[in-house]
Formats: sequence, structure tokens, C-alpha cells
Amino acid sequence: MGKAGAGSGTRRGILMFLVLLICLAAIVLIGTELFQVENISVTGSAALDEGVIISTSGISYGDNILQISKDQVKKRIESNPPFPIVEGISITLPHDVHIMVTERVPAAVIPYLSSHILVDSSGFILDILKQAQQTIYPVVEGVSISKLTKGTTLEPAGEGSYQQKILVRMLQALEEWDINQMIQTLDLDNPDDIVLITRDGIRVKLGQAVELDRKLGWLQSAAYTEVLQRDEAGVFDVSVPGKAIFHPQTSSADQEEDSGEPADDEDEDSESDENEVTG
Repeated sequence: MGKAGAGSGTRRGILMFLVLLICLAAIVLIGTELFQVENISVTGSAALDEGVIISTSGISYGDNILQISKDQVKKRIESNPPFPIVEGISITLPHDVHIMVTERVPAAVIPYLSSHILVDSSGFILDILKQAQQTIYPVVEGVSISKLTKGTTLEPAGEGSYQQKILVRMLQALEEWDINQMIQTLDLDNPDDIVLITRDGIRVKLGQAVELDRKLGWLQSAAYTEVLQRDEAGVFDVSVPGKAIFHPQTSSADQEEDSGEPADDEDEDSESDENEVTG
């Protein structure tokens, strides 16, 4: 009786195992057929091709929605042109995948050999273009580059980390004030004495990259309009927050030939040529 009972228990155990195995297989089969991707939507891609983003995501219609790795999808999208930022991925059972992205916006170009490096305001390299005579983006000068790869963050040469930090700070400030289109050149040769050249041909002395809201605000003020109305070359000095001074360019013919001190009346004339506006 003991042996017969033991044999019967073993058979029941094997039978239950087989039934469980069949049930698991059925669940997997049903799940595979039921939880298939049927809808993929993208938001935040106003200027981007939704089809390109879906393609780079690696998700295909008919995939098992339960097997989608959000981390892998995010990595694929962000590491392929046009390199959008993935803000989130939501999965709604049984069929829907929704991808939320933010478009990277070109902010400036940096000359490098015979190319122009197109970057966004974070210093992320969007593209490497053939250098042209004219560009609609500000041209950054004075930045040395050691290594560049499209789809990565700019890597400056030598002790350039401080310079890169200033570059990002400047590009973000220009973007916030929406004045990128006004700037022709951003000179960071001395990051503690920053100079902008506007498309109107005015040199703007910023000094250090501090209190940029107050300094850049002058470019949208009546003071800058007044400088343009003077229709002469010079330097618009806003390096001291709250004060803007226009220094007209002095021609070499007007300069003293000797190295002596200028006369007092010449000092007064020079000061009267400056246009100072305090805020």
C-alpha cells in the first residue's frame, strides 16, 4: 500500500506540473497575441519628423508591449539624429505607446578647421557642417576644441572647462532673452572679458558672465536704439550692471601723434562724445 500510494502521488505531481506548464504556455501565448503594439504616438516634436523618432525608438508595430524597455528606447532616440531629449515614455495596456520629447534647438556655431560645429545652448553637438561665409547663428570665437563627436557634448581643449561653462551660460542667456538672431559673434577669447558683435556692427562689452539679465537687457532697450541712430562704429559698454556707455570709435587721424597727456579741453570733448545711460 505504501509503495502504491507513493507512486500515485508521484504521478499526480507530474500531472500537476504538466498542467501548470501548459497553463503558463497558454498565458504567454495569449499575452503575446493580446499585448501587441498597435499605436505609437509622439508629442513635443513640432519641427521634428514623428516617423524618424518612432523609427529610432526601435519599437515596431506587433511587438510585445510588455517587453519594451523604456531605458533602451530613451537611449536609442537620444543617440540618433535629430537627437531630441526624451522627457518620458508611457505605456497603456494593451496596445498604446506614447513618447514625449523636447526638440534641441541650434544656438550657435563654432569654427573648427574647415567646418562649423552646430551646438545647442547646452553645448551638445547637433551637426558638423561645411564652413560657410554666412550663418544665421552666432559664431563663437576663442574656444579651443580637443575632441568632437556628433551627438555628444562639446569637449574643450586644455583647461577649457571654465570656458565651456561660460559658453553654456552665455548661450542659455541669449536663448532666454531670444536675442540669438541679433548676435553675429560671441568672443570668448577672454571669458572674463566677453565681447559680442551684433549684426548691426556694434561691439558690446559684457565683461564677466554675471548679472546677464541686466546686461543683455540693454540690447532690447531705448539706449541701444539710440546707439543705432547715431550710425557710427563704437563700443556699447554694459560691463557694469545698471549702466550702459557708448564709446564712439576714434579714427587714427584723430589720435595724438605724441605720447603726452591730452589737453584738458580734449578730455572734455572726449567725454562728451560718450553716451551714458544709467538704469
